[in-house]
Amino acid sequence: MRQLLLLLPIGLIGCVRTPEVRVDRLLFDPPATYVATVSTQTVERFDWLRDFDDSSLRAVLTESLSNNYNLQVAAARLESSDASRRMVRSGFVPTIQGNLTNNRQKNNFRTLPIDLEPQIIDFYNLNVGAAWEVDLWGKVRNRYRGAIADWEAAQSDFQALRFSLGARTARLWFDAIQAALQLELAESNVQTYEQNLKVVEGSYQRGLPNRSLDLRLTTANLEAARSSLALRQRDRDIAVRSLETLLGRYPSGNLKVAVDLPNLSQELPPVGLPSELLLRRPDLLAAERRVAASLERVRVAQKDLLPTFSLSGGTGTTTREFRELLDHEALLWNVAGNLVQPIFQGGRLIAGISLAKASHRQALAAYADAVLNAFLEVEVLLVSEGHLHVASEAAQKAASEAVAAQELAQQHYQNGLVNIVTVLEAQRRSLNARSALIDSRHARLINRINLYLALGGDFGYLESDNDGVSDNDPVIRTDPVETGSD
Repeated sequence: MRQLLLLLPIGLIGCVRTPEVRVDRLLFDPPATYVATVSTQTVERFDWLRDFDDSSLRAVLTESLSNNYNLQVAAARLESSDASRRMVRSGFVPTIQGNLTNNRQKNNFRTLPIDLEPQIIDFYNLNVGAAWEVDLWGKVRNRYRGAIADWEAAQSDFQALRFSLGARTARLWFDAIQAALQLELAESNVQTYEQNLKVVEGSYQRGLPNRSLDLRLTTANLEAARSSLALRQRDRDIAVRSLETLLGRYPSGNLKVAVDLPNLSQELPPVGLPSELLLRRPDLLAAERRVAASLERVRVAQKDLLPTFSLSGGTGTTTREFRELLDHEALLWNVAGNLVQPIFQGGRLIAGISLAKASHRQALAAYADAVLNAFLEVEVLLVSEGHLHVASEAAQKAASEAVAAQELAQQHYQNGLVNIVTVLEAQRRSLNARSALIDSRHARLINRINLYLALGGDFGYLESDNDGVSDNDPVIRTDPVETGSD
């Protein structure tokens, strides 16, 4: 019987499982498919890096996920949540304490009629005590199940931050490439206006008529181009330094980026079903786990009204010889049971129930809001995919026509068929069209990254190749937790 009582707490721990999904339905029913697309293809895993034809992006992502300090903070937060879970789990087992003391005492006998020498006496005390609150109503189990749900929410939060960091790194990478391309275009524009100025100055010095106005217009455009060049240099510097900081580097501005923006390998990636989004996005999984944890805390608060039963016991002895402490014949022991029923606490327990229920309603509302905004993100980004595709093709045609018009205007000016205003306008239109093309390609890449993030997409190559994952990174569990050991 004694062995059975000792094994009972361990058996209770092994029976505790992670709380089940606690959100049966939302205030709205998700549609069968997304409104913005007719795709019904089920998605088992995203590997969104395959969609971008950029071999350097993988190395940049690996460095970011290995060195970013915000991710390290999140990893430490996850370890803290796991430690909190294990602390709550300790409520299943008895607490045992041991106490060993030594007391030295000196006795004087001067008040006695006989003359005795003072005596120094040593006393040794050994006590071992144990206490255990019997989980009659399952309150300890509910508290632990809530801690499990909190830990699982922390895991999903870590995964969400990891995905978000990967997407942010990719966005900054493409921002830096875009800024470099715009800078290169601005430099080319300055060179074009400098060549124009040389031609106009030559005509002016030869005394050709009406060249004074051409000279002033060309000079004004050149200075405006130099001003724009300085701003483009600033944009490129900010983009590169921001990316370096995200990679855990010192923001020196020396990072080399790719020479051109990559092309997308597919018109639209598989998006899956709206119902799958609830099981794939880590931020939604974290919100659902918080709902489960809050419900367990409601049950704990309700069970605080019930009586608690605890067992305590101890053994020990007091001797004058240290070697006699372990003498079993001298040991004393006691066993006690304690039943406590709350009667009046000034409304504290009732208020605790109200507080737990309010927290549960808050978690439910937060989850519903997160789900609704997740669907909003996906729908908006899917619609944007089509618009940006059309805009990118139109920008490509506009840039080609504007460049051809610029070349034709320069030829006509050299032949005296048009004035300088026509040339400058053609050059301005060509610059704007090529700049808009860069922005259009960049916007489509950013939208695709945001779409993958909204769909809960990851970059699975890191798990498969083990690149960029430190040995100290926490292990992320995706299976239901059945506790019984750490």
